[in-house]
Amino acid sequence: MIYFDEAGNSGGNLLDKNQPTFVLASHNFTADETAKLLAPIKAISNADELHFKNLKKFQKFRNAIVEIFNHELIKSDRIYHYFAHKQFMVAIQLVDQLIEPVLYGEGIDIYQYGSNLATANMLHILGTVAWKTEYDKVCELFVKWVRSRSHHDCVEFYESVIGLQQSTQPEFKDILTPIILSTQHLGTITSNFDKYTLDATLSCFVDHCNFWAKIYGKPFDITFDNSKQIDYWRDMIDFLTHSLPTAEVGYGSRKHKYPLLVNSLKIAASHDSESIQLADLFASSLNYIYTNWAKEKEDDFSKRLQATELFKLTNENKMWPTKKVTPEELDMTEPSGVNALDFIANAATIHRERYDKARNKK
Repeated sequence: MIYFDEAGNSGGNLLDKNQPTFVLASHNFTADETAKLLAPIKAISNADELHFKNLKKFQKFRNAIVEIFNHELIKSDRIYHYFAHKQFMVAIQLVDQLIEPVLYGEGIDIYQYGSNLATANMLHILGTVAWKTEYDKVCELFVKWVRSRSHHDCVEFYESVIGLQQSTQPEFKDILTPIILSTQHLGTITSNFDKYTLDATLSCFVDHCNFWAKIYGKPFDITFDNSKQIDYWRDMIDFLTHSLPTAEVGYGSRKHKYPLLVNSLKIAASHDSESIQLADLFASSLNYIYTNWAKEKEDDFSKRLQATELFKLTNENKMWPTKKVTPEELDMTEPSGVNALDFIANAATIHRERYDKARNKK
């Protein structure tokens, strides 16, 4: 059984400055192992349910958490996590939702050679260093439009992009042109919008499933803490599990395999499962570190967490801005591969009814 929990999910308020990061963590510890790991906290707490947000307030529990994260059971084949910078997530979605259709129409696969990542990195760097408040406005209006899907919010968003392009330096104008040209594809673009389009939970979940598939090599069971997003995407997870041919998709260092090897998926309340509570400790502690990174600050507890065996594990993935823009820097020089969107679209034409069921949740 694999146990999942997330931290930093701020719902529709994706750009909440108090919660700038998101983490999805999972582990495969047995009930006995979980009891051993939680023993340092259980020895000093009578609480029926353990939550990092409560434990972190007291030094004795901070000490216990550090002890847990240095336990001999903390190994790279037992825990996995994916972390994301939320404002950078918006840059990625600007690329995926608006720039990709424009370039695809011109015969350009933006995912080959990591051009999507390079473009998102450049948008984020320009946005946070050169454009600042104007870029913040573009991001806020984009999030608003995707969630509302209203014509008014659509017009307001594109007006903000046009205004930014007109005011920016000449050398920075071109990167905004495909976003403006995406108005030619609005029918297709808006048909893909739903209330969780900008949410990272599903994409992170798929990445986790690929990690655990490498560990087990066969279908596995999943218990996920109460999650509106996972409950919403159940039919899509079913589609990705039962309706896809066996294949490796993507390019370069970002390839992954389908179908998902999910045997069963259960949603559970954390107060009924110590294993979920342990997943919360992992996810929330890691998110505590990344939140400090995003805010460019650090405290003693964050430093102590970063010194633990948990944080030293290298089995992770991330959606985090960098200055990398070349295929070599991004480890995306290999040109061969399969476009993941085309792969899923082809499967959708074969299993139209099942795919429509997974998508028709506006």
